[in-house]
Amino acid sequence: MLIYHGHTDIVYALAFSPDGSVLASGGKDGAVHLWGDGGSDRTADEAELSPVHALAYLPDDRLAVGSAAGWSVHRPGSEPRPTPTPVAAGVGVTALAAAGPSLLAVGFGVRLKPDPGALELYDLAARRWVSPRSYEPNGVRAVAGCPAKGLVAWSTGHKMAKVRDIRRPDPVHFTLTHTSPAVALSPDGSTLAAAVDWGVKLFDLARKQERATIKGHKGAVAAVAFSPDGQTVATGSWDGTVRLWDAASGREAGGFTSPAGKVYAVAFAPDGGRLAAGGDTGAVVVWDVG
Repeated sequence: MLIYHGHTDIVYALAFSPDGSVLASGGKDGAVHLWGDGGSDRTADEAELSPVHALAYLPDDRLAVGSAAGWSVHRPGSEPRPTPTPVAAGVGVTALAAAGPSLLAVGFGVRLKPDPGALELYDLAARRWVSPRSYEPNGVRAVAGCPAKGLVAWSTGHKMAKVRDIRRPDPVHFTLTHTSPAVALSPDGSTLAAAVDWGVKLFDLARKQERATIKGHKGAVAAVAFSPDGQTVATGSWDGTVRLWDAASGREAGGFTSPAGKVYAVAFAPDGGRLAAGGDTGAVVVWDVG
């Protein structure tokens, strides 16, 4: 187990680089840290001026950073590229996910408040927004992408999860009992995982119905991620634990007590051998799970 200390407040976002050599973390303190091999800590090119809510690596090693003030794209060793004013101007970025080689899914809204927002797709190669936008009267809380299948998923501020094929305008809707703070798509695009209260709902996308419910935490689940092979679901909770579940059955397969306190973010390394978590103490923890 490795523990990285650098943030002074809640760690909201984690993302591994495509080759797994760097772990990026972003937090309420507005900082973005890049943790490399050997435990070195390198601060990203430019500190955000407001809480960092989301991080997403693109296949070419660029890092997208989303905050309450907007979003930017960082390429290692260069200055962040300015980004255009979003269509959902006036609200912050709550979530980001890669939806294709140069396509970024951006969730706009206000964290923990039902203010208006939208789910937008931005083509980084063409430098333009891609229609249609998905307006959300209660904002977007979380976003997930499945580039291999061209899918994007998001949760809204009013007890709803949606999944859309980026080549089609109309999403599939799933009604939830609570607003979901975290969603994830399986690598093969067959399953949506949505954190709901103290558990996680697994939805079969082909059948458009709930397939299983993951239960076992003793606090709110704030983070969820699929392993790269799609066989395991990791969940992070305010009960101070990170747990592993069999994605097919929903049965618990292991877990860890988190030195990071209440867990707000989890992420698998691309090879599936490591799992990272960030919490309200500001610490980032990495476990070997291979």
